Amino acid sequence: MLFRRLRAVPLAAPVLLLVGFGVGNITNRALAAPEPTSALALADTEQPRVHLEALSARMRTLREDGARTVDYVTLYREQVEPVERVLLRRGVPERYVRQISWPLVENSYAKGIDPATVAAVLIMESGGKPTARSSVGARGLMQVMPFWAGRWRGCGSDLYNIEENICNGTSILAWYLRSHPNERQALLGYNGCVRGTNTPNCFTYPEKVLRLREQIKREIQREQARIQTSTGAD
Repeated sequence: MLFRRLRAVPLAAPVLLLVGFGVGNITNRALAAPEPTSALALADTEQPRVHLEALSARMRTLREDGARTVDYVTLYREQVEPVERVLLRRGVPERYVRQISWPLVENSYAKGIDPATVAAVLIMESGGKPTARSSVGARGLMQVMPFWAGRWRGCGSDLYNIEENICNGTSILAWYLRSHPNERQALLGYNGCVRGTNTPNCFTYPEKVLRLREQIKREIQREQARIQTSTGAD
């Protein structure tokens, strides 16, 4: 259902944005999230955590009721479309990229994590393939181990389902961030790198994720600027 809704967004966007230009500007100022910082968790930035949680809740409400409003289009263009374009450029299969982008952004904000970080983990783990499975049994986009499934309220347990996998994966990542002293240790925990016996050279995983995150962050910012310029021209 999410995919059918989002497929209609690009067709509806020009009309909705023309009719609701004034409302869109108000919505933009009220709902636009801040540019992500270099930290994984956003709780300590100048934007309070409650703002991001409220934004996530608003995104869920708009997605679930399917209203093709100016709010919906504005959120899609400013928060989701830039991520969608970056994932597509990064090799995520086109048939999945739109289904992945909205829940990725929504769950990232809900957990207080930079969407660029979640995107980097997702690409590193599975290359954006929802059917991916590792030699040790990790499943789906964020390579979640089955023993985690069902532990997180509201996430579901089907790890090959795009939304349920992202919900589980971001919940696990947020838990490691809270329970470890720094980003590197948190990412090692997420990757399951204890002695390096399951994945050779797994101790390089944090540096790879963090380097990729910075690249993705810059790409998202460029896409946001390009979309904003395009919208202003319209």
